[in-house]
Amino acid sequence: MKILYISPQHVSGTLDLWKAEHERRGNICRFVTLMPTPFGFKEDICLNLPLHPDKSWIKDIRNHLYKITRGPLGEDTPILQKPPFRQGDGVLPDLFFKFRDLVIAPRVLDAIRKYKLDEFDIIHLDQGAGFFRNARVIRRWKEQGKHIVAFYHGSDMRNRGIFPNIDKLLSLRLTSEVDLLHLDERLRYLFLPFDTSKWTPANRIPKNDAKIRIVHAARVRSFKGTDKIIGVVERLKKRHPIEFSLIENVSHDDAMKMKLSADIAIDQIADTGGWGYGMSSVEYLSLGIPTCTSMVPEMIDFIPDHPFIAVTPNSLEEELEKLVKDETFRIKKGLEGRTWVEKYHDIKSVGDQLYEYYAEIGAIS
Repeated sequence: MKILYISPQHVSGTLDLWKAEHERRGNICRFVTLMPTPFGFKEDICLNLPLHPDKSWIKDIRNHLYKITRGPLGEDTPILQKPPFRQGDGVLPDLFFKFRDLVIAPRVLDAIRKYKLDEFDIIHLDQGAGFFRNARVIRRWKEQGKHIVAFYHGSDMRNRGIFPNIDKLLSLRLTSEVDLLHLDERLRYLFLPFDTSKWTPANRIPKNDAKIRIVHAARVRSFKGTDKIIGVVERLKKRHPIEFSLIENVSHDDAMKMKLSADIAIDQIADTGGWGYGMSSVEYLSLGIPTCTSMVPEMIDFIPDHPFIAVTPNSLEEELEKLVKDETFRIKKGLEGRTWVEKYHDIKSVGDQLYEYYAEIGAIS
């Protein structure tokens, strides 16, 4: 069996992880990215296409056009209907995307021929999108009997919306974000895959001082409540020997170096960019680092045995102080987190679930 992933960028390390897992199971797997990763992850087939939002000026133009058609929030404007189907870009954005498709077409079609992408059996569309806005390649593959799978992250569905022309071609819709299950009941859940053998508490870097190190990673500060988190930690610094590391705008390797010496981690307190936790928390927990995050009731119902220290903007300071003062409690929560990651997020168990979904849609027998 041949499995192909198409993704705008390699942003979390999972594409390379899935490639290795599919190959471990005796299958062929490739992944195509439209833009190079800024985080240092491996590339397989990177098309490095022009007029895509890895360039800041493209992002600025695109968001300006969306402010004209959607309002002051631009592309961050949430879609309120369920399922959140995309309603159209508007005249100016639509013209831009049609022009972009014309420009990139020769490079995309050449890659399809060069890498024999027509020969693949299962096509995964990361973020639920293909090469072109008119879905012409994906439609052709569907007509050839291939199974089309979409994997949705947060803003793909909340703000950008589901592409109707892609949606009607799908055999399977996946997500690792619980809040999206409430937006589209057709979604199936898949825990984020992680190589639990690569990062363990044994990787942790011994400290040479008595300071408690707290880390927090943010790509978009507003999504995580980062400014409020910084304020809470600054107040705690006045009472305890604390060192704070804010992880942003660095490669994944540099981010992991910062995590390796941490005693406590904070994921998010805002629930704006998604409920609960993401890959950063999986990395913290795998290292045996007790991790604080907001856990809305729907998350607790979905994952009742979670190992997180559940916090709100109002309770974060109290919970952090408890962790800072009680080393035994920190170690206990860290060990719970490591065990939980092994149970739910290890690539082999997540792979088993994916292959069960494959069987349900008739992709494998």
